Parts: sequence; C-alpha cells; structure tokens
Amino acid sequence: MPKSIAMAVKPAAYPDPGISGASLEQAGSAGFFEPLVRSLAGDGALNLVRAKAEVRAALRAGGGLVPPAPLLEDALPPGSIPSVAAGWRHDRLIAEIDQEGFAFAIDRMDEPFFNRRAQRAPRQQNLIDIALVGGRVCIRKRIRSYRMGARRWGDRRVPASEWAQRSFWVSLGLFMYSEAAALLRLSDLPFVPKLRAIDLPGRTLYLDYVPGENLRSLAARGGLAVHDADIKDDPHLCGVPARDLERREVQLLDRAGIGDFRREIAEMVREINARGVVPLDIKLGNFIRGTSSGRLYWLDFELSRLRSQPRWDADLAAQRRTLEQLFDLAAHGHTVV
Repeated sequence: MPKSIAMAVKPAAYPDPGISGASLEQAGSAGFFEPLVRSLAGDGALNLVRAKAEVRAALRAGGGLVPPAPLLEDALPPGSIPSVAAGWRHDRLIAEIDQEGFAFAIDRMDEPFFNRRAQRAPRQQNLIDIALVGGRVCIRKRIRSYRMGARRWGDRRVPASEWAQRSFWVSLGLFMYSEAAALLRLSDLPFVPKLRAIDLPGRTLYLDYVPGENLRSLAARGGLAVHDADIKDDPHLCGVPARDLERREVQLLDRAGIGDFRREIAEMVREINARGVVPLDIKLGNFIRGTSSGRLYWLDFELSRLRSQPRWDADLAAQRRTLEQLFDLAAHGHTVV
C-alpha cells in the first residue's frame, strides 16, 4: 500500500464583503488618498490594495470560486501517475518540489515517475508541492518568507533586512495577491499555467502542474555546474555575481542547441505585457518545456507588476532591459515591443 499524505484542500476563496475594487482598475481613480498612502508606506501598500481588489472582484464574480479556464495542452492526466492508476484517487500530496525545481515523490510507487535527482535541495522560500485536487494534478504553492538561514546562489546568506521585509509583505498577502491577479489576467494564454483555486487564509495558490524540463536544467545537460548545489562547491563559480551566472546559463543553453527559445520568449512577453502584466523574475528556471507538446511555458508571476499599480512604465522598461541583458534579443533579431 503506498504512503499517502491526505490534504485538507480549500478550493474556494471566501468572498470579501468590503470594497469592490472596480474603480481601482482605472488610472487616476485613487484620488486624494494615493499620495498619502505612498508617502507613508511606499508603493508596496498600493500594489497590495490593487492586486487584492482584482482578485476579490474575480472571486465575487465567480461566487467565491476562481473563474474557470481552459485545459492546458500539457496537463498531466492523473491516471499516468502510478499510485493514481493503482486506485489512490483521493485528494492528497503526490510529490514535493525542491529549490532547484526537481520533484520528489511521496509514495515509493511514484518515485520512478517523478524523481530525477538523488538529493533534494532545501527550499529557501515558499513551499511547493504537486497535489491531486478534485481529480486534477496541480501545483500547490504556499507563499512563505525565507526559511531561517536561507542562502542564495554560491551559498550567500540572505541579509536579515531582506528576510524581514519579505516576511512583512508575505504576512499581508502581497505576493499571493500579486501572482493570483497576474494569473487571472493571463488566463487565456496557452503558455501560462491556469490558476485553479486560492486558499486565502493559508496564503496558498493551486495552479496547473506542467510536466517537463525547465531551461536551466536543459542548460546543465552538458555536464557543467548550473544548479545551486553544484555552484556552491565550485571555487571558480561560487563568488560570481548572480546576473553573470544567469548569462552563463544562457550561453550553455545555446550550446545545447534546443531551438530558438529567444523567439518564443519574445512572443510570450508581448502577449503578457498586452494583458497588463510585467513579469520581473526573469530567469531560465521560470521557463519549462512541456513534455507532450514541446511548448515553452512561462512560470512564476509572484514578482510582477500590474498595469493598475504604480511604476508600470518604469518596470516595463526594466523588464525589457533585463530581457535584453540576459538573452541579447536584438542581436538575435527579436524584439518585445
């Protein structure tokens, strides 16, 4: 009998009796209070208010549920998982996702299906699992602050000030509402996982699980150090700045010869921006090549800007600079404008 961790899934988010938020979608609608709020709490407070308003409005329109969205082309059929095929079809955790994005099965029966690495890397922030929820294979993303003693690439400790700042905004729901609002805006795009449910009290999102391999793992196919666990043990790489390491990953990806990923990224970002979302956490680990279709998917919108929030123009420009610096799009004949 396989090991099983049952889940108390909360697929519905509870309607908010407060402000509708419809007016917050319109530029210039904040009136007298916006300058006051920004002077007291910076842009973070307004970012939270506006993202939260969008999510709450969508939930009210759906009677407390996330609006339905189309099925992904690469959605994993539950019956392809050995333990599910064996009859264990109830809601439960199926696997845990480590810091590098590798899955580790809960049930021994599922290990050959999910496990691709012998040792897991502890997560530095957020808790991410693969779960069976209502007959659908989902990612359960619990938004959390940095763990105590969290480290960055090259085994660098996260500064206490950054730990405290993230903890504050996590407690208020900024990152949960920001990602949920972005996913709702992008729900019609075939290359973005769909938001399926929200647990507001638990600061948890349920979205589509996309089986495949991320571009960072594809860059590591040549055998050189790419993943954090390998970099921290390499004396030549452990002190290299993060942005330089990311550019090195792109160079390794070019050598792997996996196709014109730059064209795909440029096309995706144009569609994403057109829907009023600027993704700001741009790295190879946030792109995954779907196993069945070969489609490239864009993951992780926790750090993103909505058109209704302050700094839209500035962050749109910052996104374009990041894409150009990381991928040299123009030199390869691509543009995001």
